[in-house]
Amino acid sequence: METALHVVRDEQPEAAAAPRGSSTLREVILGAQDNLINVLATVLGVAIGSGSVRIVAMAGLASGIAEAISMGEVLYTSTCAERDLLERSGDAGDRARVRDPLTAAIVTFAAALVAAAIPLAPFIVLPIHSATVAAGVLSVVALFGLGGYKAGVTRRPWWRDGLQFIAIGGLAALASALIGAALRA
Repeated sequence: METALHVVRDEQPEAAAAPRGSSTLREVILGAQDNLINVLATVLGVAIGSGSVRIVAMAGLASGIAEAISMGEVLYTSTCAERDLLERSGDAGDRARVRDPLTAAIVTFAAALVAAAIPLAPFIVLPIHSATVAAGVLSVVALFGLGGYKAGVTRRPWWRDGLQFIAIGGLAALASALIGAALRA
């Protein structure tokens, strides 16, 4: 009987190890993708609408910092709510999967802050028209890279997720650029 139990135990598949980067994937994508798109849309709309590097930098910086703080806070409160809901359900297995709210907030905040710098950086060193183009190009490359990172963790085709992230960001950037052009100051 002992031998039969030993054989059965050996035949059961082991749980697959979590892919590298999967523990913070949600927070990194939420913070980086959202704030990169948000700041890109802000700087494009304001650059086209105002033509002023100073105004673009001020609007982009204010938007990027406020959004990073807000997203960190949202991840903290939503992760706390998820944890509290699972504690009420009494399922210890589900509670073990919930992230630490403070860690979720910090990772999201940091990812959002880093991502905000990508479309802002060109406005520090370039004239308005060159900075606008550079912000768009750098942001497209960063979005593609972020999609590729997600694909690597989730084991999907890197190019598909990269293009998906560009398409999502492109819609927001286009909408903001059109608003800037329509309301040009």
